[in-house]
Amino acid sequence: MNVELTESYMIENSAINWFKEIGYSYIPGSDLIPENGERESYRDVILKKRFIRAIKKLNPSLLDNLAEEVYEKVRNIDHPDFIIKGKIFYQYLTEGVKLTYREGKEEKTRLVKLIDFRNPENNEFLVANQFEVEYYHQNRIHRRPDLVVFINGIPIAIFELKGFNSNQTAKDAYNDHQVKMKDIPQLYLYSQVIVASDGYETKYGSPQSGWERFFYWEGIFSDDDVKKEEITKGYYRYFYKGRELNSLEILIKGLFRKEHITEFINDFVFYDKTDEGYVKKIATYYQFYAVKKAVERTKKCVLEGKTPEERRIGVIWHTQGSGKSITMLFYARKVLKELGNPLLIFITDRRELDEQLYNLFSQLPIAQRAESIKDLQDAIKKTAGGIIFSTIQKFSERDQDYPLLTERRDIIVIADEAHRSQYRELARNLRKAIPNASFLGFTATPIEYKDRDTYLVFGEPISIYSIDKALKDGVIVPIYYEARLVELHLTNEFIDEEFEEISEGLEEEEKERLKAKYARLEKLILNPERLEKIAKDIVEHFNKRLEEFEGKAMVVVISREVAVELYNKIKEIPNAPSVAVVISGNKQKDPEKFHPHLRNKHQLEELLSNFKNPDKDPKMVIVVDMLLTGFDVPCLHTMYIDKPMKNHNLLQAIARVNRVYKDKPGGLIVDYIGIADDLKKSLAKYTLETIGQFLTDIKSVITQLKEEYDIVSSMFYGINYKNWRNLDPQQLSNLTVSAYNLLDTEEKKKNFIKHFLALKKLYTLASPHPETIKIKDDIRFFEMIKKMIIKYSTTTSREIARDLEYEINQLISKSISAQEPIDVFSLLNKEKPDISILSEDFLSQIKEIKQKNYAVELLAKLLNDEIKVKMRKNPHRYKSLYERLKELIEKYNAKTLEASEIIEKLVEIARELREKIQEGKKLDLTEEELAFYDMLLSKRIFENYEEVKEIAKLIVEKLGGYVKIADWNKKDTIKAKIRKALKDVLRERLKKHDYDYISKIADELLEQAELVFA
Repeated sequence: MNVELTESYMIENSAINWFKEIGYSYIPGSDLIPENGERESYRDVILKKRFIRAIKKLNPSLLDNLAEEVYEKVRNIDHPDFIIKGKIFYQYLTEGVKLTYREGKEEKTRLVKLIDFRNPENNEFLVANQFEVEYYHQNRIHRRPDLVVFINGIPIAIFELKGFNSNQTAKDAYNDHQVKMKDIPQLYLYSQVIVASDGYETKYGSPQSGWERFFYWEGIFSDDDVKKEEITKGYYRYFYKGRELNSLEILIKGLFRKEHITEFINDFVFYDKTDEGYVKKIATYYQFYAVKKAVERTKKCVLEGKTPEERRIGVIWHTQGSGKSITMLFYARKVLKELGNPLLIFITDRRELDEQLYNLFSQLPIAQRAESIKDLQDAIKKTAGGIIFSTIQKFSERDQDYPLLTERRDIIVIADEAHRSQYRELARNLRKAIPNASFLGFTATPIEYKDRDTYLVFGEPISIYSIDKALKDGVIVPIYYEARLVELHLTNEFIDEEFEEISEGLEEEEKERLKAKYARLEKLILNPERLEKIAKDIVEHFNKRLEEFEGKAMVVVISREVAVELYNKIKEIPNAPSVAVVISGNKQKDPEKFHPHLRNKHQLEELLSNFKNPDKDPKMVIVVDMLLTGFDVPCLHTMYIDKPMKNHNLLQAIARVNRVYKDKPGGLIVDYIGIADDLKKSLAKYTLETIGQFLTDIKSVITQLKEEYDIVSSMFYGINYKNWRNLDPQQLSNLTVSAYNLLDTEEKKKNFIKHFLALKKLYTLASPHPETIKIKDDIRFFEMIKKMIIKYSTTTSREIARDLEYEINQLISKSISAQEPIDVFSLLNKEKPDISILSEDFLSQIKEIKQKNYAVELLAKLLNDEIKVKMRKNPHRYKSLYERLKELIEKYNAKTLEASEIIEKLVEIARELREKIQEGKKLDLTEEELAFYDMLLSKRIFENYEEVKEIAKLIVEKLGGYVKIADWNKKDTIKAKIRKALKDVLRERLKKHDYDYISKIADELLEQAELVFA
């Protein structure tokens, strides 16, 4: 059977079959229409009949009028903000719809369930393709998402798909979502998940997520049951039980399995309150599976564990930047539900971390903080269930007497950064007070297997999401380090000391009192000459970095004294970036010079909010200990370190720069003190393999940069482009065209794009290294060639489109991205207004261009653009030319004709196009009149050309007043008047035809008018 490999057949049909395999019903979108009683109108997206039937099944004794009221409540959520409307609906979905009604004289309330989360099979699961939805703000215009998933008639997921053989990618599918979200927001309001796929790459996110926050799904029943094999960089094959699956099948059979999608909706969606409002967050695959496993282990420990060893739940190690805090929240919400409201005690080792975690959890009404041992003791005695937060310092003193507080079994102690040595003491103390508690550990820094203490306290690993996995999944960006001002390094002063062991676990002010332990080191750092050199280098380095790459920076120093002194030095330097010092302290006790930098809670929150915002100042902050754990600033891309740090403290600090933000390629650590001089000692607790995953020397980036530069520059062998900045426009045009002409096959273009984008990424990462400064102008020249490839391509291959999808564009300096190639008119030494691309003069000059491949692609692109514009208004006249042009381009790409032959045929098409345009002038018809003339001719309903010509003129005349009204095509009243005017013209001329036929032709003419006058 010869099956056409269309997007519909290859992707849609495959997806529908996979849904059927996991028990979904399938109904074509064309059947889910108001005419079939499925919904009230095309603008409505809830399948009313199915919705009412489902809620009556889930809520026995629900009367018809109350079911109708629930439907109206869900259908008409009244709030001006789209995200808040979504939040209200999510509460309806997971908690039920609250109804107040009268039964006789008595007023009653009840919660009406929309989905049965306990028994997934009790719900109706349906998938539909090409589900037609009317624009929210316009009538009679529709959008059709590729697939919509319904549970009980509610559209909970939307898929946009691109074909295997299409040149479009998953990113294009995501862009389709963005367009449709504007046009049919009522559909996206109910959707908890949206999916973008091209068959090879499949990603999912929430409707509010940017592309950088769309995730892969890996795993059918667990996060480790799908094996991933990299074919080439960024391309993978997936295997489940030995059978190869593609990424879309894995997502459907993993996430959309009935028991999984209901659980996901119920337990793994969270509306996080921020300074700007709410942000909808949904779980990644590793969060989903880790929490499921942790909850199952918790239930076993709490319900069955008889000894302390049997009440060790385990450790979740998810690398920094992978969303550990939100994983903890998902775990807490789920375990509270499944264990009937147990008591969770969250322990952190930093006051700052405690505050950050509590601020997240405080959005749950059952979270509270214990400020002292007594608070904890009282809370444990008095609190039936819920969440308590505190820091480890309050519960790890050796001499503290810990009385027996309770023998309850449903208490769970959850330790953050569970590899800390203090947790051994904590566990010992808490075992006395709460002998039957279960213990769970979370950590974001690697636990080496020689560190058995962690596992002895908390149990074996539950889930490991390592650095290399997170990098491959695009959940974090890589970190690079660069040693600067090596002559100022103080490696020998600290590398063998264990300052963190002395002060670890103490508050910042207490650390200050221990300053004497390293007073000599601080004194060396405070040397004015050294501080001045470092201040100058930071300003010069960061300003140059900002020229290439937008973002923010953090400076980490040894003490508050150094922070203030360095700040003063930076402020003295002209053109220094905006900078602030973030330290804690007390104005009653601290020196006066600290006072400008000591803020109350509100002032600090405002400063940090501004620092997180890429468009606000400050661009840089100086810190000692604050902000080094749990503080997320995605746009932070550079950290300057002048403080001795080792092991997990060092890894936690530098991870501040690994957050994903737009197309940020990586984070840079600049070392002024000598941490990187001996990484074996700085990170002594970790293996070399772990260190290598976490940190990469900038020297390796420079080596790769040189390799990629050699590859790209060799593509233009024989062309001297080094002095392009000194050329006049015509000389530069000749130079760029000659360079472009060397890329004379699709394969060469793909190769250039691939290697240039790799070079551009490395250049951005390493800037402003001296090696990047050397090639700065060359990068701009290559950028012009890249733009020419995009500009003159009538189609873009899938490989090029995929590479461009991950190009650094959003953050890169305007000085690179603004460089435009010189256009053809400079090459021909002509002024644009004086020449038409269809004139004989222009066509003959195109034929004379020496670089034939460039001439073909230029003329093909110009003709393609011109014909497409004409065809939008008048497809009847120009479609055949467009088909011929496409066929010719395919022959050129396949190299079945010589470039010179292609040029001759393109010139023929150009001349025919010119004739078709001039024919209208010979007929004395405007472009608009000609469009109606051609359409009417194609219908063959009039007897002679003169009559058709007369009617075409009359139609344009009748439409004249209406189509000048702004947005006329969006106003039903105007369109109704136009339809009547068209019928009047036709009725006068078509007396033999009946009313239905005339109405049909009038509707087609109105559609033509929308093309012509849009």
